[in-house]
Amino acid sequence: MISRYVNLVLVIGVLAAAATVYDMKHDAERAAERVAELQRKIDEERERLQILRAEWGLLNDPARLQRLVERYNEHLNLQPLSVEQITRIDDVPVKPVQLEPIDGAPSLGGYAGTTPTVR
Repeated sequence: MISRYVNLVLVIGVLAAAATVYDMKHDAERAAERVAELQRKIDEERERLQILRAEWGLLNDPARLQRLVERYNEHLNLQPLSVEQITRIDDVPVKPVQLEPIDGAPSLGGYAGTTPTVR
């Protein structure tokens, strides 16, 4: 009688193990499909990047840009860059900030007042 119970417990254990292995196999297949999908998307993005780099190279071709400048020079009025136009950001003056008093209150003076202070 005990051997029947032992056999029944073993059969149930084997069925549980088989169900667990099947579930693990199914999870592994889904993970492999997900990896394949991600790899496909990565490949598509790389291809798009190659196309965009090629287009960028064509759009920035100096000969093409020169033709555009010659064609639209009347409208653009482009002039060659002179050395005097190149400067450092520190040389650009700061635009003074003028703050209006709230509700017509008297001026606070200083930086928040009506006279701008450039530092």
